[in-house]
Amino acid sequence: MEYLQAAVFLESLIKETNNLLLQNKEMILESPNRMRVILDDGTREDIPMDSYTNDYVKRTLDNLGSSKAFIMTDMVSTEIKGKDVTYLSYKAYHGEVDKGLVFYQLVDKIFLSPVGPLRFSNLEDNIFYRVPSPPSEESSCNTMETDRVVENGKSIVFFIGHMDEERLIYDIQRLIFDTVNNVTRHPELQFEFIIQIARYGAAPSDNLRRSVESIEEYTKKHIYPEYPNATFDFIYEQDAN
Repeated sequence: MEYLQAAVFLESLIKETNNLLLQNKEMILESPNRMRVILDDGTREDIPMDSYTNDYVKRTLDNLGSSKAFIMTDMVSTEIKGKDVTYLSYKAYHGEVDKGLVFYQLVDKIFLSPVGPLRFSNLEDNIFYRVPSPPSEESSCNTMETDRVVENGKSIVFFIGHMDEERLIYDIQRLIFDTVNNVTRHPELQFEFIIQIARYGAAPSDNLRRSVESIEEYTKKHIYPEYPNATFDFIYEQDAN
């Protein structure tokens, strides 16, 4: 469950930081490029960045010692389709998640007040932490849209399988994390996802079923409130046949 818990923590860190900067605009004016680092003991270090580069980030993390997550901020002014646009950019990474979350907040260029909600941009590879993962290769995963009719939405099934249950449990969590962030690009649509799980070469063990039940409970409690346009059902290939 560590992967999903860390992913939820990352999103909460981005929201917390966005609220902090919007309420303390002098922090943006002083230094729009900042790192907020969460150390292993839970304390936070707020560091104005001398250089907005990956090398600077890596040196800072090395100097601080053990950390579990961090977020880096930036303010960007650019022209999009002939209009001047200013936004706050957030990139957040966690030692348990192999992808970083990138969000942005449009703001008024002069007053730095928010223009619309905080929005997801994309996922990036986590190059800053050695993320622990099962040693075996990734689970196989295929996607297919079903013929089920969903009002204002789609029904999609993921076929995910592996011989190694530890790897399978890990990849199910990764799949949920990647999926819910990608569907935020389509807030007008409702998505129903079916994750069909296959334990190759054997029936699903009791441990696998308990782990998936825990993932399902955690997803309903912590993922659904943050990503209201996605739901998940979990079934086993062996049970479906």
